[in-house]
Amino acid sequence: MKSVPAPASALNDPFSDLLTFHLRRASLIVAADLGERLVDLSLTVTSLSVLLMVEANAGVTQTELGRALGIKRANLAPLTATLAARDLIQRDPTDGRSHGLRLTDTGLRLADLARRRVRETEALLSNRMAAGEPEALAALLVSLRTSMRDEPHAALETSPLR
Repeated sequence: MKSVPAPASALNDPFSDLLTFHLRRASLIVAADLGERLVDLSLTVTSLSVLLMVEANAGVTQTELGRALGIKRANLAPLTATLAARDLIQRDPTDGRSHGLRLTDTGLRLADLARRRVRETEALLSNRMAAGEPEALAALLVSLRTSMRDEPHAALETSPLR
Protein backbone atom coordinates (compact mmCIF):
# COMPACT_ATOMS: atom_id res chain seq x y z
CA MET A 1 0.00 0.00 0.00
CA LYS A 2 1.35 3.42 -0.98
CA SER A 3 1.75 5.92 1.86
CA VAL A 4 0.12 9.31 1.52
CA PRO A 5 2.12 12.34 2.68
CA ALA A 6 0.69 14.31 5.57
CA PRO A 7 -0.98 17.63 4.71
CA ALA A 8 1.42 20.57 4.92
CA SER A 9 -0.31 21.91 8.04
CA ALA A 10 0.46 18.65 9.87
CA LEU A 11 4.19 18.85 9.16
CA ASN A 12 6.65 20.23 11.68
CA ASP A 13 8.20 23.48 10.47
CA PRO A 14 11.99 23.22 10.81
CA PHE A 15 12.38 26.79 9.53
CA SER A 16 10.36 28.70 12.13
CA ASP A 17 13.44 30.10 13.88
CA LEU A 18 15.73 30.37 10.82
CA LEU A 19 15.70 33.90 9.43
CA THR A 20 17.61 32.88 6.32
CA PHE A 21 14.82 30.56 5.25
CA HIS A 22 12.11 33.15 5.95
CA LEU A 23 13.96 35.65 3.76
CA ARG A 24 14.47 33.12 0.99
CA ARG A 25 10.89 31.85 1.01
CA ALA A 26 9.46 35.38 1.03
CA SER A 27 11.81 36.37 -1.78
CA LEU A 28 10.70 33.42 -3.91
CA ILE A 29 7.02 34.27 -3.41
CA VAL A 30 7.51 37.95 -4.27
CA ALA A 31 9.75 37.18 -7.27
CA ALA A 32 7.18 34.70 -8.61
CA ASP A 33 4.39 37.27 -8.35
CA LEU A 34 6.46 39.98 -10.00
CA GLY A 35 7.72 37.55 -12.64
CA GLU A 36 4.14 36.75 -13.64
CA ARG A 37 3.37 40.47 -13.94
CA LEU A 38 6.38 40.96 -16.24
CA VAL A 39 5.82 38.01 -18.59
CA ASP A 40 3.77 39.92 -21.15
CA LEU A 41 6.49 42.59 -21.24
CA SER A 42 9.08 39.89 -22.03
CA LEU A 43 11.06 40.91 -18.95
CA THR A 44 12.46 38.98 -16.03
CA VAL A 45 13.09 40.42 -12.59
CA THR A 46 16.81 40.50 -13.46
CA SER A 47 16.36 42.23 -16.82
CA LEU A 48 14.08 44.77 -15.15
CA SER A 49 16.76 45.37 -12.52
CA VAL A 50 19.19 46.16 -15.33
CA LEU A 51 16.72 48.53 -17.03
CA LEU A 52 15.96 50.41 -13.82
CA MET A 53 19.63 50.69 -12.85
CA VAL A 54 20.57 51.98 -16.31
CA GLU A 55 17.66 54.43 -16.22
CA ALA A 56 18.83 55.78 -12.85
CA ASN A 57 22.50 55.87 -13.93
CA ALA A 58 22.66 56.86 -17.59
CA GLY A 59 26.17 56.26 -18.89
CA VAL A 60 26.91 53.43 -16.44
CA THR A 61 29.38 50.88 -17.80
CA GLN A 62 28.64 47.20 -17.91
CA THR A 63 31.36 46.60 -15.29
CA GLU A 64 29.81 49.13 -12.90
CA LEU A 65 26.36 47.72 -13.55
CA GLY A 66 27.45 44.14 -12.87
CA ARG A 67 29.18 45.16 -9.67
CA ALA A 68 26.14 47.11 -8.43
CA LEU A 69 23.66 44.32 -9.19
CA GLY A 70 25.90 41.38 -8.32
CA ILE A 71 25.69 39.95 -11.84
CA LYS A 72 28.74 38.23 -13.33
CA ARG A 73 30.10 39.65 -16.57
CA ALA A 74 29.46 36.34 -18.35
CA ASN A 75 25.76 36.63 -17.47
CA LEU A 76 25.41 40.38 -17.94
CA ALA A 77 26.90 40.57 -21.45
CA PRO A 78 24.19 38.44 -23.11
CA LEU A 79 21.51 40.17 -21.05
CA THR A 80 22.57 43.65 -22.19
CA ALA A 81 22.94 42.34 -25.76
CA THR A 82 19.34 41.10 -25.66
CA LEU A 83 18.10 44.41 -24.25
CA ALA A 84 20.04 46.27 -26.96
CA ALA A 85 18.60 44.01 -29.67
CA ARG A 86 15.12 44.88 -28.37
CA ASP A 87 16.02 48.60 -28.69
CA LEU A 88 15.68 49.09 -24.93
CA ILE A 89 19.25 50.15 -24.19
CA GLN A 90 21.94 51.81 -26.24
CA ARG A 91 25.70 51.57 -25.85
CA ASP A 92 27.54 54.88 -26.15
CA PRO A 93 31.35 54.85 -26.40
CA THR A 94 32.93 56.48 -23.33
CA ASP A 95 36.58 55.75 -24.11
CA GLY A 96 38.54 53.39 -26.31
CA ARG A 97 37.23 50.26 -24.59
CA SER A 98 34.19 51.03 -22.46
CA HIS A 99 30.63 51.82 -23.41
CA GLY A 100 28.16 53.72 -21.30
CA LEU A 101 24.65 52.34 -21.26
CA ARG A 102 21.48 54.37 -21.46
CA LEU A 103 17.84 53.61 -22.10
CA THR A 104 16.32 54.36 -25.47
CA ASP A 105 12.91 56.01 -25.69
CA THR A 106 11.42 52.52 -26.01
CA GLY A 107 13.37 51.42 -22.95
CA LEU A 108 12.16 54.42 -20.95
CA ARG A 109 8.53 53.63 -21.80
CA LEU A 110 8.95 49.97 -20.92
CA ALA A 111 10.75 50.79 -17.65
CA ASP A 112 7.86 53.07 -16.68
CA LEU A 113 5.27 50.39 -17.45
CA ALA A 114 7.28 47.71 -15.63
CA ARG A 115 7.72 49.99 -12.61
CA ARG A 116 3.92 50.16 -12.38
CA ARG A 117 3.87 46.35 -12.29
CA VAL A 118 6.40 46.42 -9.45
CA ARG A 119 4.10 48.82 -7.59
CA GLU A 120 1.24 46.33 -8.04
CA THR A 121 3.31 43.62 -6.35
CA GLU A 122 4.29 46.06 -3.61
CA ALA A 123 0.63 46.97 -3.05
CA LEU A 124 -0.18 43.29 -2.71
CA LEU A 125 2.49 43.02 0.00
CA SER A 126 1.52 46.23 1.76
CA ASN A 127 -2.13 45.19 1.93
CA ARG A 128 -1.08 42.18 3.99
CA MET A 129 0.79 44.29 6.55
CA ALA A 130 -0.20 46.66 9.31
CA ALA A 131 0.32 50.41 8.98
CA GLY A 132 4.01 51.27 9.09
CA GLU A 133 5.21 47.69 8.57
CA PRO A 134 6.07 48.04 4.85
CA GLU A 135 8.31 51.03 5.61
CA ALA A 136 9.86 49.26 8.61
CA LEU A 137 10.51 46.13 6.55
CA ALA A 138 12.08 48.16 3.74
CA ALA A 139 14.36 49.95 6.22
CA LEU A 140 15.43 46.63 7.77
CA LEU A 141 16.13 45.05 4.39
CA VAL A 142 18.13 48.05 3.19
CA SER A 143 20.12 47.99 6.43
CA LEU A 144 20.80 44.27 6.06
CA ARG A 145 21.77 44.56 2.39
CA THR A 146 24.04 47.53 3.01
CA SER A 147 25.81 45.95 5.96
CA MET A 148 26.36 42.70 4.07
CA ARG A 149 27.79 44.53 1.06
CA ASP A 150 31.01 45.13 2.99
CA GLU A 151 31.43 41.49 4.06
CA PRO A 152 34.24 39.65 2.28
CA HIS A 153 32.09 36.53 1.88
CA ALA A 154 32.55 35.14 -1.63
CA ALA A 155 28.87 34.32 -2.15
CA LEU A 156 27.96 37.98 -1.76
CA GLU A 157 30.09 38.86 -4.78
CA THR A 158 27.57 37.18 -7.08
CA SER A 159 24.43 37.62 -5.01
CA PRO A 160 21.52 39.94 -5.82
CA LEU A 161 21.69 40.97 -2.15
CA ARG A 162 24.43 43.43 -3.08
